[in-house]
Amino acid sequence: MTRTPTAPVVDALTSADVPTSVGRVRDPDEAEALAARLQDPARAWPVVVVSTPREHGVPYVDPDRVLDDVRGLAEVVVVRTGEASWAFSHAMPPGTQVYGGASRVYPVGLDWVHDVGRSPLWFAYDDAEGTRVRDRLVQDALTAAAAAGLTGSASTPDSPATVGATVLGVVGTRALVRTDEGTTAQVAQELTLPIVPVDRLLAPGMTLRGVLDPGAQRLDVRGMLPDSAAQAELARQAYPPGTVAPVQVHDVTTDEVVLALAPAVPVRVGRAAASGSELEDLRDLFSVGEVVAARVLPGRPVPGPAGPRLRPDLSLHDVADTEDVAAALSLLPGGPPWLPAPTAVADSASSPDTTTDDDPPADRDEPIDPAGEDDGPPAPKPGPGRRPAVPPRGRALPATPPPPPSDTAEPSPARSEHRVLVNQLELSVHEQRARADAAEQELAESRAAVRQLELEVAGLRDLTREQRDQVERLRRDVERYKTRIRTARKERPRAEEPRPTGPLFLDPVDQLRYDVRRTWAQIVHAEEKTRFPLPEYDVGPAFCASLADAGRGLEEKVHRAVVLVLVGRAPEIAGYELHRLRRGDGGGDPYRVRDHDGAQAWRLSLQVNTPQARRLHYWVLPGGRVELSRVVLHDDVEP
Repeated sequence: MTRTPTAPVVDALTSADVPTSVGRVRDPDEAEALAARLQDPARAWPVVVVSTPREHGVPYVDPDRVLDDVRGLAEVVVVRTGEASWAFSHAMPPGTQVYGGASRVYPVGLDWVHDVGRSPLWFAYDDAEGTRVRDRLVQDALTAAAAAGLTGSASTPDSPATVGATVLGVVGTRALVRTDEGTTAQVAQELTLPIVPVDRLLAPGMTLRGVLDPGAQRLDVRGMLPDSAAQAELARQAYPPGTVAPVQVHDVTTDEVVLALAPAVPVRVGRAAASGSELEDLRDLFSVGEVVAARVLPGRPVPGPAGPRLRPDLSLHDVADTEDVAAALSLLPGGPPWLPAPTAVADSASSPDTTTDDDPPADRDEPIDPAGEDDGPPAPKPGPGRRPAVPPRGRALPATPPPPPSDTAEPSPARSEHRVLVNQLELSVHEQRARADAAEQELAESRAAVRQLELEVAGLRDLTREQRDQVERLRRDVERYKTRIRTARKERPRAEEPRPTGPLFLDPVDQLRYDVRRTWAQIVHAEEKTRFPLPEYDVGPAFCASLADAGRGLEEKVHRAVVLVLVGRAPEIAGYELHRLRRGDGGGDPYRVRDHDGAQAWRLSLQVNTPQARRLHYWVLPGGRVELSRVVLHDDVEP
C-alpha cells in the first residue's frame, strides 16, 4: 500500500508564486518590510535569509546556489549588514535576528518565534564554511517545505511531470538518479522521510517513479512511500510472533520506552517488558535514537474506524545476546534496511571506557550566534592629499613669492601682511595634521581592540568545539554503559515461575511481613544489606485492616515506606514529611505519648497533592522498636 501524490496543503499555491530570484534588502524600509512578512502567520513558503559578513561586501554563502537547490519551495533573501541589518534586528523577535554573516531558514508559521531551535542559526567565517552552511540551509529549507505540505515539483499544476528513474548512487543526503529519458536528477532526503537517512531508503539500481522538477532537476518520490498502515502491514508480514527484530528508540521515560518497528509504527513498552524489573529507571538503560533488539509478541486487537486491527507488541528483557536478529524492514521494494543491526554487546564491552584523541571531532557546522553587529563600512584610512591647508577667509596666496628683503630696507606693509598670512597657513596646517594624527591613533586603537575581540571569539569558538567533542564522547560512553547494564540485567538469574498476583498467606500479618521483607530485599542493594538490616517490628491490631481499606494500588508505597522507617532512612525522604503527632492542632500542643509504655506516635505522608491523601501512623517504643499502627486519611489525626 502506498500513498498517492496529493495537492499542496496551502490553498492556491503554485511554484510560480515562490520568487525565483534572490531578493536583496539594502535599506531599513526594505528590512522592516521583510521582518513583517516573516512574522505573517499566513506566509505560504519558507524563507532563507543570508546576511553579509562585516568588512565583506558579499556573503560567504552563495545565495544563487542555495536558490538553485530550493527553487519553487523556498525564497532566498540577502540582507546587507549595517543599517539594514540593524533595522531588521529591531523589527524581529529576540533571538531570531540575522546579521554579521549569519544565515537561517524561517519555516512557515510562527512556531520558530517561541522555539528558536526550529530556525537554527548558521555562521560562515570563510568560503569553505560557506559551502557547508549552504548545505545546511538547503536541508533546513527542504525540511520546512515538506513540513508545510508543499509539493516537490516546480512545474505548473496543469502539467505535472511524472517520470520513472533508476538510482545511480547515494552521496550524503542526496540520491543521484537517471530518468527514463536519460536526464540526471536528485532525490533530497528532506523530501522523503526526514527521520530516515536516504541511504537507508534508496540503493543503487532501484526503480523509482516520482514528480520531476525540470528546473532544479529534483525528483519527488513521496508518492511511493508507504503510509503508517502500509508500514504496519510490512512489519506484520516480516516479523511473526517470536521473531527478534531490530527497533529504534524514539522516546524513553522513567517507566516506558517507545520503540519503532518502522518509522511510523511506534510501540510503547512498559518497564516490566523492557527490563524485567518494576523498579528500574528506563532512562538508565536506553537512549533516544539507539537501535536495540526486541522480541515480537502476538498483537493486541484494538478498535478502529475500519474494524478491529492488531496492534504490535514487543518485549526486550527476554532477548538473549546469542539469538539471531532479523533484518530491518525495507520501506521500498529493492531498498536497503531502514535500520542498521543493533550494537553488539561484545564490541561495546571490549571498547575502552573513554574515547581517545583519535576520535573524529563533531561536525564543525554548529549553529552559533554571531559575535556582534557592524555599524557600517569602516572609515577610509587617511593618506597623502587628505590634509588640506585652508587659508583664512578672504585671503589668497600671492601668485609669485616676493623678493627677499635686504638687511637695510625697512619692512613694507605688503611684506608684513604676507608674513602674517604665511604664519596663519602654517598654524592651520599644523592643526589639521594634529587632527589627522589623532584620528590615525584612534583608528589604530580601534583596530587593536577589534583584533583582540577576534582572538577572543576564535578562542571561544575553539572552546565550543572542544566541549562539543567532549559531549559527544560522553554520549557514546552513556550508550555503551546502558548496553552493558541491559546485558547485566539479562544475565541475572530469573525466577522459573511467574510471581503470583494473589496473596501467598491466609494470615494478613504473615502476608504483610512477607511483602515487607521482599520489598527490603529489592530496594536495599546487596552491599548495603549488612549496613541497613531489617529489624524486628510489631504489627498493630488495626494495621492490616486499614491497609486493605486503602486498596491494592497503595500497597507497594506502604511496603516501601515501612521498610524505610524500619531501616532508619525515612527522615531522608523530603516527600514523606515525617513528624511526630501532637494531641491538638496547635504547634505548641504536647506530643502524643502512649501511657502504658511511653511509645511516641509518628506520622508519614504516603501521598501529596491528592484529595484525602493517605498517611502512615506508627509508634516508636522507648527501645527504638517500631509498631505499625494504621493507614489513615489526611484528616484522621488519631494514632
